[in-house]
Amino acid sequence: MRTLIQFYDKDVIKDILGVLSLKPDKVVFIYDELLKDMNRFVSMEKCFKRHLPEVIIEKYPVNIIKTNEIYNAVIDVIDKNDECMIELTGGSDLMIIAGYKAGMDRNVKLLYTDILTERILDIRDDSEVSRTEELSLADFVDAKGACFIGNSHDEPAEEWFEKILEMCGIIFRNIKAWRETCAFLQTVMADTERDYITVNSKVETNQKDGRKVSPDRRMIHAFERLGFINNLYLTDRYISFEFASSQIKTYMTGYGVWLELYVYINAKKAGVFKDVKLGAMIDWDAYDGITIPENEIDVIFMDESMPVFVSCKLTDANTPALNELLIAKKRLVKYTSLKIHFCM
Repeated sequence: MRTLIQFYDKDVIKDILGVLSLKPDKVVFIYDELLKDMNRFVSMEKCFKRHLPEVIIEKYPVNIIKTNEIYNAVIDVIDKNDECMIELTGGSDLMIIAGYKAGMDRNVKLLYTDILTERILDIRDDSEVSRTEELSLADFVDAKGACFIGNSHDEPAEEWFEKILEMCGIIFRNIKAWRETCAFLQTVMADTERDYITVNSKVETNQKDGRKVSPDRRMIHAFERLGFINNLYLTDRYISFEFASSQIKTYMTGYGVWLELYVYINAKKAGVFKDVKLGAMIDWDAYDGITIPENEIDVIFMDESMPVFVSCKLTDANTPALNELLIAKKRLVKYTSLKIHFCM
C-alpha cells in the first residue's frame, strides 16, 4: 500500500496537488494540534474521493514547535505503513526539517511539488517523479470547504459569442448612450416577470426619482441588427419590440453584465483556461448548515491549477468596488495562492 505523508498547510493547493498527482492508496496528514476545525480534512477527503474513491485518509496532531515530536510522529507513520513517501511542500519550517530528517533516517522518498513548473521532484537527486495533475475549480472549491450554489447570470450559448462581442464593442465605445438605454429598459421592465419579453412603451418614461429616460436610437437598432431584439417598432413617441429570449432580456437590463460577458467569452475562446464560469455564486462554508451566497465572482477560471477571480466594473473604481476585492483576498489568501483581476 503506497502511503503519502503530508504536512497540513493552510494553502489547499499544496495539500491536494501532490495527492491527486501521485494517487497514493493512503494519505496521512501531520497537522498542528491547535487546529480544531476538522471540516478542513472532511473537505479535502471529498476532493480526493472524487478522483480516488478507495483512498484512506488519516491524520495525526502534533505540537508544531516541537521538532522531536514531529519527527517521532513521522517515524511512527513510516514504521506502521508500507511504501511511504514524504511530501515536503507544505507545513511549517520545523515540520519540513523534522520530515526531512525522518525520511533520511528511514530511507524513504522525499518529494517536493513545484507548482509553477508542474513537476513533483525527488529532492535527493532532483529527478522528476511525476507531472502534476491540472486541478479543476471543483477540486479547489471542494478542498476549500465551499460549494457553488448557482450563477447570477446564465452563460451564453457559443453561437451568441460573436454577436455579444460585437455588441460589447458598441457599448464600450458609447457608455453614455448605453447608460441611458439600460436605465430606460430597466424602468419599463421593472415590474415584469422574468419570462415576459415584450416591450410596449412611450419613448420617454419616468424613473422612480422622476428623471426622464429614453433609449438611444442607434443602440436600439444595433441590438435589432445583431438579433438581440425582434419586431422593432420605433417612432418619435412609441417603441415596441420583443427580446430574443428571457436570457437576452437579463443581459439588456443589466448595465455591467456586458463587461462580464466580454471577459467570460474571451476566456472561453482563448482555449487555455479550465472551468470558466460566469457570475459564480459561492457559499464558502458548505458545512454550517446554511446555504448563503457569500460571494458572487463575476468571472472565475483555472489557470494552470491556480484559481483566477476576475471582478468586472463598468464604472470608475470606487471604495466599495476595491473593498470587494480586498474582502475576497482576505477570505482566500490564507488558504491558497490567488490571482485577482479588476476590469474596467
